[in-house]
Amino acid sequence: MNNIIEIEGFLVNQLTYKPISTTAIKFKELREIIKFTARESTDFDPFKPETSLTKLSSISNDQYFQRLTNEDRVKKIYLYLLEEMNNIHTSKKNALGSFPTSVILAIDINDQFESKAEYRQNVIYLDKDDYIGAFYEVKQNIITLYMLNRKNTLIVDGQHRLAAMLKLYNDAKANIIKIGKNSLPLIYPELSNELIIEYLNSFELNCTLLLGFDIWEQGKVFVDVNFNQKPVNKSLYYDIFGSFPDPDKNDIFLAHMLTQHLNNSKGSVINGFVKMLGTGKGYFSQAFFVEAILDHLKPRGIWADIPVDFLNGGKKYETLPKFFKAYLSSIKDSFKDFWPLDTYEKGNKYDSILVKTTGMGALLKLANPICRKLIRNGIDLIAISDIDLKNEIDKIFKPIRINGKTYFSKESNFSGAGSLGLQYKLFQKIGEDLEFFKII
Repeated sequence: MNNIIEIEGFLVNQLTYKPISTTAIKFKELREIIKFTARESTDFDPFKPETSLTKLSSISNDQYFQRLTNEDRVKKIYLYLLEEMNNIHTSKKNALGSFPTSVILAIDINDQFESKAEYRQNVIYLDKDDYIGAFYEVKQNIITLYMLNRKNTLIVDGQHRLAAMLKLYNDAKANIIKIGKNSLPLIYPELSNELIIEYLNSFELNCTLLLGFDIWEQGKVFVDVNFNQKPVNKSLYYDIFGSFPDPDKNDIFLAHMLTQHLNNSKGSVINGFVKMLGTGKGYFSQAFFVEAILDHLKPRGIWADIPVDFLNGGKKYETLPKFFKAYLSSIKDSFKDFWPLDTYEKGNKYDSILVKTTGMGALLKLANPICRKLIRNGIDLIAISDIDLKNEIDKIFKPIRINGKTYFSKESNFSGAGSLGLQYKLFQKIGEDLEFFKII
């Protein structure tokens, strides 16, 4: 027979059309319902012929928004809990072990039932792997939730706290608690595994419950909490907000999809070059590349009309992968002595700056005048073939091919940390050598 957990809390009136509740939940109950997730980079290519950008919501809904749990951070909380348990158990006055800020949880809601009795009748004998969202009832501003003991409650914020508590609980059950290289009795002789389990099970956490929020809405809350209240990886931000078409604005979506395509497509010369989610092997971060593309989609950018066109069902966005694949391929061929060898591990043994932040930042800025020159030369970016487009860009770069050492070598004036200042100086230098700034 299934266990139904009952949670009571207060409805909170905020700027949302979906209910939010605050409550306190014991760890022993949370242990039964929380699900740990992490957003991971994928090899999905959004510009494959069989993929339609307008239908990506269903594909992206399987992606979570949490970052990977940091083991060092979990361990610090784990040790903090042990120290505070020892303090309170030995009656020390400095026992202040608390998590005063809320853990934010997202709970699925099922609205097909009329009463808690009907809910209980339908779920109490479900198979162990089956799940039905929670049922709730409201009296004045008090909300009561009834939910199955299934690990389907997503953690929007507070993942590290809960991971540390769960690890400590499991270690206590298995009698394998370590403080550094020392055993529990050596450091905290007054504590036992049984006491630790008892303290954990009775520990109550302040919780904010998002009721019926879908993955996209949970992601928005996660990003708001982590960007407006504490720092978070910007690549993760763009990965979350770039994975769903926005009903009002699509510049981040288009920039993210282009970045994902160029990094994952076998036909792209920067395949595998992007540090997706800001981590792993690669030459530059996802956030850097997305922001460079966003500049071209802003009101004064060369492709400022594309987000609105996409919003209205247009196909102008197809210009983006076509142009950038040809553009980057031309850069590789024009300055091949400064392009990383295929045998290199991404980012290792590579001294030139061509595909590092400074070089790539300057060249991505240069895409604007390059594209404008092509249009002035009568090139139709939609009608022209991929090969012919690359050949046209090759012609533009031909006069400066001999300048690769000046631009991209480790001895150049532009070598160093990839600051915006250096990116702009290199962009300006290449633009002057191409005589762009005399005609723009």
